[in-house]
Amino acid sequence: MTKNTHYIQARKSQLNFYREVPLYVKGEKDKFILYKKRGITIDEMRIREKIYPSALYIKASDKIKGIQEAQRGFNKKIENDIKLGHHEKVRESLVSIVRETLEEPRSGSLEGFYDTVNILVSDYSKENDIIKYLIDISHKDYSTILHSISVMALALGFAFYINLSKDETKLLGLCGLLHDIGKTKINPKLLNAQRKLDDEEFEEIKSHTYKGYNILKECKFNSEYIKHLSLTALEHHEKSDGTGYPLKKTEGQLAKFSPIIAIIDCYEALTNDDRPYRCAMRPFDALNEIIGTEVRRGKYNKEIFTLFIQSLAANVK
Repeated sequence: MTKNTHYIQARKSQLNFYREVPLYVKGEKDKFILYKKRGITIDEMRIREKIYPSALYIKASDKIKGIQEAQRGFNKKIENDIKLGHHEKVRESLVSIVRETLEEPRSGSLEGFYDTVNILVSDYSKENDIIKYLIDISHKDYSTILHSISVMALALGFAFYINLSKDETKLLGLCGLLHDIGKTKINPKLLNAQRKLDDEEFEEIKSHTYKGYNILKECKFNSEYIKHLSLTALEHHEKSDGTGYPLKKTEGQLAKFSPIIAIIDCYEALTNDDRPYRCAMRPFDALNEIIGTEVRRGKYNKEIFTLFIQSLAANVK
C-alpha cells in the first residue's frame, strides 16, 4: 500500500459525484483500502442516511479529476434548481462549486466555470430571475468566494441590461467570477487583517493581480477568453487616469472588460456587510460619495458608471 501522504481526505459534499474517482478508507498502520472502485457512485440513500465511513480518501493524483466530477455534478444541480426556481439552492451550489474549485485554481479545474456561467445565462435563468436574486443578496456577507460570486452576478446583470451578445455575456460573467483568482495565492492572514497593512504587506496584496494573470493565461479556455480573463485579472485595479495598479495603465490601454469589472468590484466591496476593516456602505452612498466622486475625478469611465447604476435599478426585485 502507498503511504498516506499520497492520499487526501475527500469532501463529504462531493462524495455522491465521484464516479471515475476511486474512494479509499484508512486501515491499520495507515494503509489505505479500496472502498469504492472506479465506474460506480455511492448510492444517494447511503449519503442521505450517512451510511458510509466517517472519512473517505482519494489519491492526491486524482484531485483535479475529482474537482471536475464535482463541478459537473454541481452544474447539473444548478441547472435543475434554476428550472425549478429554487433560488437559495442555486446559491448554495454556486458557493460549493466555487469553494471546491478555488482550492486548486489552475488549468484543469478553472475551465469548469465556463459551463457554470453558461447555465446562468440560459433562458431558464432569465425566466426565474436567478441573477436578480443573486444581485439582491450580493451585499449581505463576505469572503473571496462570495465576493467573486457577487461580482459575477452584478456583471451578468450589467451584460443583460446593455444587451451584450450571449458569448460576451458569458465572458464578462467569467471575468467577474475570476477577477480575484490571484487572492488564492495570498496569505489569508493579510486578506483578513483587522488593521492597517504596512507598505510591504500592501504590495503583497496588490500582487494578486499578477498572480491571477499568471494563473489564467495557462488555462485551456479558447485564446480570446484567455486574453480577456487574464487581462481583467491583471487590470481590475487600474484607473482611467493611470493612477491605479499594477501597471498604471490609462483607459485607452485597458482590455475591453477591465473598466467594467473595476467599477463592479469597487461597488461590491464597498457595500459588503462583513469586511474585516470597516462597515458596509449603503448602495446609494457608495455610488454617490465614493465611486461617483472617483468618476468625476476621471478615475472611472463615466458612461460605464451610468449604465451600471441603470442596470442596478433594472435588476432590483
